[in-house]
Amino acid sequence: MIQFDLIIVGGSASGLCAAIQAARCKKAASIAVLEQMPRIGKKILATGNGRCNLSNVNAGGHAYRNADFAASALKKYDTQATLSFFKSLGLLTVADSEGRIYPMSNTAASVLDALRFEAERLHIQFFCGTAVKEIAVLKNGFSLRCLQTPDNPEKAKNQANIIAEFRAKYLVLAAGGKASPVHGSDGSGFELLRQLGHSITPRFPSLVQLTTDTSLTKQLKGIRAAATIKVEIEGKIKSVAQGEILFTEYGLSGIAAMEASRAVSEYFASGCKGGCCALLDLAPSLNKEDLKLFIKNFALDNPLLPPERLLFGIMPARIGQVVCKACGLYNITGGLSEPQLNRLAEIIKEFRLQITGTKGFNQAQVTAGGADVNEFHPEFLASRKVKNLYACGEILDVDGGCGGFNLQWAWSSGLLAGELNRA
Repeated sequence: MIQFDLIIVGGSASGLCAAIQAARCKKAASIAVLEQMPRIGKKILATGNGRCNLSNVNAGGHAYRNADFAASALKKYDTQATLSFFKSLGLLTVADSEGRIYPMSNTAASVLDALRFEAERLHIQFFCGTAVKEIAVLKNGFSLRCLQTPDNPEKAKNQANIIAEFRAKYLVLAAGGKASPVHGSDGSGFELLRQLGHSITPRFPSLVQLTTDTSLTKQLKGIRAAATIKVEIEGKIKSVAQGEILFTEYGLSGIAAMEASRAVSEYFASGCKGGCCALLDLAPSLNKEDLKLFIKNFALDNPLLPPERLLFGIMPARIGQVVCKACGLYNITGGLSEPQLNRLAEIIKEFRLQITGTKGFNQAQVTAGGADVNEFHPEFLASRKVKNLYACGEILDVDGGCGGFNLQWAWSSGLLAGELNRA
């Protein structure tokens, strides 16, 4: 049995922040981080395509899920406070034109190193390859029954996993959600919270690719385009996003598609199977009338061009071909009638694809759903059910969109939980 004052379950973004904050606030406390992966911070290294989009200048006004609950952490440890925290670790940052914030080094490894070096300086102990299987509430704390994997690959082949017991007065659950399990988020933290009497809301993948009817998208595989995407569910617009769309063999990827995916994923997770469409505006900078006028004038000046050739200056050529096929106008000559112009402009401004679902947690960037926030104090992230229990990060039912918003929640909630205050 190994005893600590505080144990954090999960050694990634929120967990590392909680550990550092606790060590700074409770200088004499003994602190351990239990991480089931062979190394800490693996998911941090994968964020932002290896660049780590760690926050956003607009995080303060972002429409997070359960925004009222998240507000306390996000206000106390807002973007500026978070950047000051990282500056205290030796990490400088830069923002791009979209408000996304990256490390000045432009590499996620710098973010992890900053956290890891500070944790080591503060004598925080790491136990990697340590999967927590059971948690029991004791009179003065917690007992954690864990399965430990030997860190040496050769030993792991010939040596059975070890059962170990850890005990602590305080416990922070920062085990993440279910998104990207290859990086350690396998959903096991939800079962630990259930063992402690907490409720878990339905979970589904978010910031994930959309699967669609592929009769059109297969023809466009690998093509990128600027677009606005609207998700229509049973006749009502439920989500709107603008940015890059990537056509794939299975449907749609790219920032705009993933941004719009939450409503789709929630719809299909509820057991519904039909009535969901993506409406793509493939010329988002033009209104319908200006688009129609441009095509009409260009056609008058070039009467021998087929319709798909009239669109090359508006969209990638292959998309123009597919749009014209969808209108029944592919490879014809002789000019376009007014009804044909209207139809072409309508299809460009509302290119409709039937959505069949989303990719799963393996491809998702974040988990929607999680621990019921009504069972935690928003001002402290302390459990309302179990004394000295805290939770932070993706394990809670809080999530946001693309652009660094989810990592900002991880930092903010980790720093707040690490204070170990409670009502």
